[in-house]
Amino acid sequence: MKNYFYVIAVMIGFNANAQSLTIRYEERANIENQLKNVTDPETIKRVSAHLSKPTNYLLYYDNGVSLYIAEPVSDKNEELGLKENDQAKKVEIGKNNGGLYKNQKTNEYLHEADILGKKFLVADQLSKYAWTITDEGKTIGTYKVKKATAKINGENIIAWYTPEVSIQDGPKDYYGLPGLIIELVGEKKTYHAVKVLTNKSRLTINKPSKGEKVNKEKYNKILNEKVNEFEEGIGDASGN
Repeated sequence: MKNYFYVIAVMIGFNANAQSLTIRYEERANIENQLKNVTDPETIKRVSAHLSKPTNYLLYYDNGVSLYIAEPVSDKNEELGLKENDQAKKVEIGKNNGGLYKNQKTNEYLHEADILGKKFLVADQLSKYAWTITDEGKTIGTYKVKKATAKINGENIIAWYTPEVSIQDGPKDYYGLPGLIIELVGEKKTYHAVKVLTNKSRLTINKPSKGEKVNKEKYNKILNEKVNEFEEGIGDASGN
């Protein structure tokens, strides 16, 4: 598989005291890991072609509250889709758009999820991750980053975070390090920050609210069952 190099583009000089940011992440599947049990060449080729396409997500962050949502394809303007109300000088984010909501002040976690067309609202408390911070560092784009590791939901996670952007957040439901997560490598997916923007106005972040309400444990059980069914289906298709 190809190796990809990502450069962080800072559109506006970051102010260390700023607490309103928008970060664009590129999410890619770790194809080898996801297809390690598949042996049929045609199945590998077909699924790899689908998984190789990156997906762009936006992390909207304002003073300890954030929303992680898929970036609208038709709304990629220079400020990452932000629509400003000139009178209120505030930007409303997430209304009727779902996403994954984290509130580090109230410890609230909400996630509008879809499993094979069925909508779920995952409502729970933020998980406290046992990060191990190391002395290892490197540079990604313009940022000096440090390495941290953790075991999260049974997955070995490596995160590279920068204290230069002093918010404890990152892609999807990952957070809790002393700086923004610039790159995160899991067993199934990899996340790269490709753009960091200091917002001109404060954000009003709406909570996801649609779908059958479940907690994380129940949602993960349903998801794992469906993933196992899918993998068994691939195995049958490849003659295993």
